[in-house]
Amino acid sequence: MNLSAENKSGEKPLALNWLTIFGFILGIVFLTGEVIIVTADIMYGGENPYTGILIYLVGPAILTASLLLVPLGIGLEYRRRKKGIPSQKLPTFDLNHPRHRLYLTIFTIVTTIFLAFTMIGSYKAYHVTESVGFCGLTCHQVMKPEYEAYQHSPHARVACVKCHIGPGASWFVKSKLSGAHQVIAVLRQSYKLPLDTPIVNLRPARDTCEQCHWPEKFSPALEKSLVYYGTDEENTPYQVDILLRVGGSQGEGRKAKGIHWHIGLDHKLEYYASDDDRQIVPWVRVTHNDGSVEEYVDSDAQDFDPGSIPPESIRTMDCIDCHNRPSHRYQSPFSIVNAALAQGAINPQLPEIKANLAELLQKDFKTTSEALLGIEKTLRERYADIIAKDASRQGDVDQAIQEAQRLYSQNVFPEYKVDWTKYPSNIGHFEFPGCYRCHNDRHQEVKTGKKISNDCNLCHTIIRQGEGWDAIQNLEYKQQSFNHPRGYGDGWMGQNCHECHGPGMM
Repeated sequence: MNLSAENKSGEKPLALNWLTIFGFILGIVFLTGEVIIVTADIMYGGENPYTGILIYLVGPAILTASLLLVPLGIGLEYRRRKKGIPSQKLPTFDLNHPRHRLYLTIFTIVTTIFLAFTMIGSYKAYHVTESVGFCGLTCHQVMKPEYEAYQHSPHARVACVKCHIGPGASWFVKSKLSGAHQVIAVLRQSYKLPLDTPIVNLRPARDTCEQCHWPEKFSPALEKSLVYYGTDEENTPYQVDILLRVGGSQGEGRKAKGIHWHIGLDHKLEYYASDDDRQIVPWVRVTHNDGSVEEYVDSDAQDFDPGSIPPESIRTMDCIDCHNRPSHRYQSPFSIVNAALAQGAINPQLPEIKANLAELLQKDFKTTSEALLGIEKTLRERYADIIAKDASRQGDVDQAIQEAQRLYSQNVFPEYKVDWTKYPSNIGHFEFPGCYRCHNDRHQEVKTGKKISNDCNLCHTIIRQGEGWDAIQNLEYKQQSFNHPRGYGDGWMGQNCHECHGPGMM
């Protein structure tokens, strides 16, 4: 092909055709734009993941497509000439001609309006695709339980993409590629309920969580007050106040302390889980910055060989290993009823209200609508005699019904086979193993025999506790040993909390 001004036959160059010229102009425009916005991105940065997508994915894709039009146009022009079709003449444009000036004016006005609407539409589309509603409903309707739980979580004001993707285009691509099979499963409706967790290829917490929470700023200790109501007729309360040793790293080179020692900067903590839910942890390794290594193996893990662990299965511990349900919490009936009673959303003076609600909120209903009707019907029947004797209690019963229905709608989804028992929470150790996955007094260091302790005071100290309506009004502030309520005395010792308070036990 001769791309010079004119070949021997007098024909114009092959590049002088509509498609090639259009592709060349479009490529120049997008190349200029890319240079400008990439420079701005490098200089000023950006937190939104979709910014990187537009700059580093969409822009280059359009630029590449436009440049491909150049050889495509040349090829088509060559084939046309080989067939003997005369060369196309390019139109002439003369600004001295009144009609040509009119055409230019019309073209400029129409193009300006088109570009304006295109920018507005792109801006709106950009915000729609990054919205929580798009992620929770439009794009992932199968995740309705996750969406509902998210709206009542501590991170309800944090957009989904901030945690699931984070800034930059690279992790957007990784997340979409890893979820491609999920999209196919949704289209084919071949997915299983409840949905599996944890997410295998979730971005490391230091790229997402630690944009807001970082080890150097964790508090040394925090006071937390908990109230538990009994399932007796009086709903007898038990209050325990604890001092949580939150801790963390106070800076590079300083020793990490407290609960957040696990993600401290002076060492690296790794573990291997032998199950998909990461609930069984037979092996732990701690590598200190001075090069020393501690390796712990669970003595109850029969025939377990640390040398057989696949390297890709070793996980470096981060926030998500304990805070594994940070934004999608399905809370147990007992915890949500305790909170409602403590906050006054339900009157604790209603006889046996704790027992009744705990029973109804874990009853096996087939649908949500059936559950809401069943909750109302049962409570009205059980408190009919009380209302008959004292009509003023009608308001308390109505309020209890409304609150129970709300709590059920936010935490139980029978159509999706989702409730609090399906997704273990690793925070604490009350209803699930959590801390006890490693802190069970069985993990021994292979060289020294030292054990990972399960001493309660490692993480928290009881500073107040008492049982009964009168007792909790004046609790003494002092460090003390745990006194199990409901008359259990020392009967609880030797057992982990979740063995009595976990799924199927209450």
